[in-house]
Amino acid sequence: MRILVADDSPQLVLLYRAVLEDAGHEVVSVSNGMAAIAAVEGGQVDAAVLDVLMPGVSGDAIAARLRRTNPELPVLLMTGSYGEQFVVDVGAPVLRKPFPPEDLVRAVERLRPSA
Repeated sequence: MRILVADDSPQLVLLYRAVLEDAGHEVVSVSNGMAAIAAVEGGQVDAAVLDVLMPGVSGDAIAARLRRTNPELPVLLMTGSYGEQFVVDVGAPVLRKPFPPEDLVRAVERLRPSA
């Protein structure tokens, strides 16, 4: 799968990219909400993995927008305890930070549409 990863932490983006690429995925990474929106709307991605608390547009707002414009695109949100209040009604699975790398791979694999 080609996966968009959006997180404002460069170190975490590098980690997520490495983990997902090691699992056989192609990764497009961005560091803010507007770039995430542009990447989804302008390119071909099979899923989006979004940090909730990012500058500009938050991951939950991106998820809500994607649900309206591209409802078939699977979305996974990632958040620490400060972002919990934003993910209540988004309707996307949430991965709680910190998490081990294998949890990210499992969560992304669950996004894959059933054949």
